[in-house]
Amino acid sequence: MQCKLSSAWNASSSPTYIATVSGRGIVHLPAELRRRFHISPGDKVELRPGKEGILLERIGTLEEGFGRYPGLGRRWAIELLQEKKAELAREERNLAKEEARIRRLARGSKIRV
Repeated sequence: MQCKLSSAWNASSSPTYIATVSGRGIVHLPAELRRRFHISPGDKVELRPGKEGILLERIGTLEEGFGRYPGLGRRWAIELLQEKKAELAREERNLAKEEARIRRLARGSKIRV
């Protein structure tokens, strides 16, 4: 697979790159673009189809996201964890109530639970 700089220039005067897609769908990103957009091996990228073609955008890590909002990211994480714990407790209570209801019904009939 090869990728080369095209002689074509778009409206913003940025160079255009041409890449070949392999049989397995692999596209090589040129080193210059990987450096420019901080894409490293193992990074996740998002591919969004649009009218003009496919937009490729790097997905930042959680650490990077928290780094942008010092303290705020941690607070959000703590709030989310508290919400999830409360949700789990509600689900466990509802499950216990449902189990008790089924056991009461089973006592009055020949259903075994």
